[in-house]
Amino acid sequence: MKNYIKLIATLVLVLCITTIKAQDIDKQDISVLYVGYSSEKPMPENLESSRISGGMTPERFKEEYGKRMPAFEELLNKYFTKVTSVDARDYNEEMSKAHDVTIFDQAPDMIKDRVIHNDPETGKFISMEPAKFVSDDFDSPSVFIGHTSSVIGASLGSKLDWYCLCLDRHAHHIKTEHAIFKGPYKTDITLEKKATPKGVLKAFDGQDVPEEIPMWEVNSEGYKDGKGFRVGMVARGWGFEDSPHSEIISSGVCTKQKTAVALGRHGNFFLWGFAGSPDYMTEEAKRVFVNAIVYTHEHADDKMIVRKYNERIATKQYIDEMIFYTTEKSYLSYVEFLKDFNENSLKEKEKLKEKKASGKDLTQVEKMILNSRPQEILTREGYLKKNIGRNSWSSITGLDTLAIRKYLNENRDYFYSEPDAFYEIKVDEDVKSLGVANTNIAVLDKAITMLEDNADADKAYRILMRYTLEDFKTAKEWRTWFNTYRDKLFFTEVGGYVWMVNDKNANPRVRPRSESDIALKESKRQHNSKI
Repeated sequence: MKNYIKLIATLVLVLCITTIKAQDIDKQDISVLYVGYSSEKPMPENLESSRISGGMTPERFKEEYGKRMPAFEELLNKYFTKVTSVDARDYNEEMSKAHDVTIFDQAPDMIKDRVIHNDPETGKFISMEPAKFVSDDFDSPSVFIGHTSSVIGASLGSKLDWYCLCLDRHAHHIKTEHAIFKGPYKTDITLEKKATPKGVLKAFDGQDVPEEIPMWEVNSEGYKDGKGFRVGMVARGWGFEDSPHSEIISSGVCTKQKTAVALGRHGNFFLWGFAGSPDYMTEEAKRVFVNAIVYTHEHADDKMIVRKYNERIATKQYIDEMIFYTTEKSYLSYVEFLKDFNENSLKEKEKLKEKKASGKDLTQVEKMILNSRPQEILTREGYLKKNIGRNSWSSITGLDTLAIRKYLNENRDYFYSEPDAFYEIKVDEDVKSLGVANTNIAVLDKAITMLEDNADADKAYRILMRYTLEDFKTAKEWRTWFNTYRDKLFFTEVGGYVWMVNDKNANPRVRPRSESDIALKESKRQHNSKI
């Protein structure tokens, strides 16, 4: 009887294994292009550059070089009918057009260097044009591994920006009901409670987060293990979902707040922020990664409607952060953080001194750490001056915490950001005078009505210039546009504080206008009206 039971158990086990294998070889009819580094080509230079190494130490990069491509090939060939691999230095965009989905594990060669614009008189930074690695019209469905999403996507206006190259190996705040966890290769992800990252607990939006939260292990190793592992990347979560075809799926263990995006999609670009190759992915993560590729293919036609041309544009969540800075809790968290940072830096310096004394070479980053000084811990007044005083509106409130909170809350509906501003918001006195929030579609209707009635037309024109991408000459044209698209209009903060149409073909592809742009156009309009 015992032998019979053992036989039945063995048959059941074999049947389960066979079923799993059958599912694994049920390949998706999707052609996939993998872009990485091939061992058949020389190792790239400048391993100190995170654009090349993804944050790996040079030693670990050399050890891993050429291993990632075979690992991805093995996984992809298991699930897809056609898989092609190419070294990033041999890549061209026609290759992506010939495949359904491209996976960027490394960035191709730069085609245009970044350009920084400074004020010719003061030398003050004005704006920056990011480096380009693909053409402006690149829109092939793509999955980006870690840092490649921002390196490639920054010039395209992708929301998958470079918030922080600091993502480790666990995910949290996961939308477990999302499609990538359901199929076509179903997997039940294992959640285990772990200590909440300090970056989450100390952020303005993390005060109610418990000390432990459910997490999902994505990679078996991470950079925090201290072995030089490749570092993952998170994108900014502020305003990420304020437009169509944009979704946050998961955050992850990093130094930022809970809204930092580790898994997310903008248009037909998908961010897989975790840096491990399939050699380090858990079995659950491998299947979810494959599902993410399928999901990207399913959204191939979801082009980016909103373009995020300024990674550091402040959304209205910035108001809540400023208010948090005025609290004693925020200041005490800052003090605790810097004390810990200085203590850990001191320990790291001692290790580097020993490394140097043993005759080993230090990397450029290690040399910087060794020569760094402890961070100064500011007084509370200094802390307020640093975080609040740099805002133009602080000339109104001073550093009075109650006055700051009152001003920010009373003007929340009227704050906006210049297109190229560096974490800066200011009150729009034009919309404030109307008593209508710039996020309320009624502000456009009101401005057009003012044009039609010739009632303070200059103000109405400034509002329409500031909050749309259009440039109509007459009130009739503005009204026709508004009536045509009213039901499709939405407001985006990360896209430049503008109202846009939920239609990839209905928006002119231009950057939102700055105050100087609006003033120049208004001057020309007034001049032409007098001729």
